[in-house]
Amino acid sequence: MGDVVDKLRDNLRARSDLRGIEYQGKWVTWGEVARFGEAVVAAVDATGCPPDARVGVIIRNRLTHAATVVGLLAQRRSISFIYPFLPPAALVEAVSSLGAGAIIADVEDWPNFRDAVKDAGSAGIELSSFDSAPAPVAGLETCLKHHAGLDTGSEGGIEVLSSGTTGPPKRIAMPLRLLERAVASAPGGEADEIPEVQLNIWPLGGVGGVCLLMSSAVNGTPLVMFERFSVDALVESIRRHRPSTLGLNPTAISMLMDANVSVDDMKSVQSVSGGSAYLDPDLQDRFEERYGIPILWGMGATEFCGTIVRWTPQMREKVGNSKRGSTGLPMPGVEIKAVDPETGEAVPPGHEGLMEVHCPAVRPDWVRTTDLVMIDEDGYVFHRGRYDGAIVRGGFKILPERVVDVLRAHPSVADASVVGMPDARLGEVPVAAVELLESAPTVSEQALLDHVRTNLPPTHIPARLRIVDALPRTPSLKVSLNDVKDMFAEKVS
Repeated sequence: MGDVVDKLRDNLRARSDLRGIEYQGKWVTWGEVARFGEAVVAAVDATGCPPDARVGVIIRNRLTHAATVVGLLAQRRSISFIYPFLPPAALVEAVSSLGAGAIIADVEDWPNFRDAVKDAGSAGIELSSFDSAPAPVAGLETCLKHHAGLDTGSEGGIEVLSSGTTGPPKRIAMPLRLLERAVASAPGGEADEIPEVQLNIWPLGGVGGVCLLMSSAVNGTPLVMFERFSVDALVESIRRHRPSTLGLNPTAISMLMDANVSVDDMKSVQSVSGGSAYLDPDLQDRFEERYGIPILWGMGATEFCGTIVRWTPQMREKVGNSKRGSTGLPMPGVEIKAVDPETGEAVPPGHEGLMEVHCPAVRPDWVRTTDLVMIDEDGYVFHRGRYDGAIVRGGFKILPERVVDVLRAHPSVADASVVGMPDARLGEVPVAAVELLESAPTVSEQALLDHVRTNLPPTHIPARLRIVDALPRTPSLKVSLNDVKDMFAEKVS
């Protein structure tokens, strides 16, 4: 029967004349996507990059990049993603440490890391428009070092990016065979009810974007891509394509509500799916009441190559709203349990514990996460937050300690504390309290925010920063996080 890559290649041939990807209001066929991808592979081969070496892609949500990913995977090449919006030093470090035989990037991004690619001995390929062939970067025409491939065995794979908790997002390797699971995690994949069109607001470098791109390419579903999310662009696309399902994150749902998008504009949508972050049950209730559209939320993880817990229409029909706030039941082939953080023993139904996941398609053992969950007597999973204190801002995870470390590195800072505060639109935002050194030059709050901005991604910038005479501390002299939160108790914008 063949694997998911065989299905991908078969579809690209069988549907070569049919609509493939829409970008900036224009459609290209699956045949055109395939031809561009083949040109990328030919350009990589021409550099002498060996077939088993990883290929780095500085990934953007653009048509050329989507076709590049499809083309490389169709030839079973191993891909590693890097986001271009990292701070300059972090971007250079990511490129330098990747160990790629070749780096593929948009022409506008190449000046930011060209020297690092040369020093690493990697070849360079630049992408411009979809009508222009991918071309070697001057001076980087040849792969000078044979780098190791991914740690996925002989089959190759793809390294998707986590949302990032410790600075730059982590690259997590998925063997090509697991792309079957990524496709099944996409809307309609589990029930073999493939949507007539899919609208993708997710970053292509993450598991959500890969799931949608691959499910579209494997199943032949037309895919609408957005380089950047905006309510206006999404609504305009909904009006033109009238999709039956949408995949959204909590921030997008909140923005649709804030923009008061009309019921008529949403009338074709029969369900909304998502799972990138915690969804406020009140927001879900307000959305469903306004539009009459059920939100079928779930939980996913890059490490498990897609969704692990989800709602289906059948579940919703059976239990209605009696499981309000739940993320549903585990997917077929996935087991979930809640364990005591200290003892590791399973807790009874109705009690909170750390979530452990058994997904044999990914790995044979049980994996403990940092998610707090409650599993009820019927097996429905309720997400209670992050045990490790990570802040989830509009789907992006932020480890407070990472921001604290950057603030402490400022010469005027004695200590700092970063906590998450509720936000109606983004779910949570980081805020920072900073204690200055008495002997150091005075510094403004804005200067400290600028310091963070030069060292971390935009998602990590505190929504508010306050300089205090002294941080509140416990008797053991640790910073009292509850007292810091009390300092920011007023509404955070």
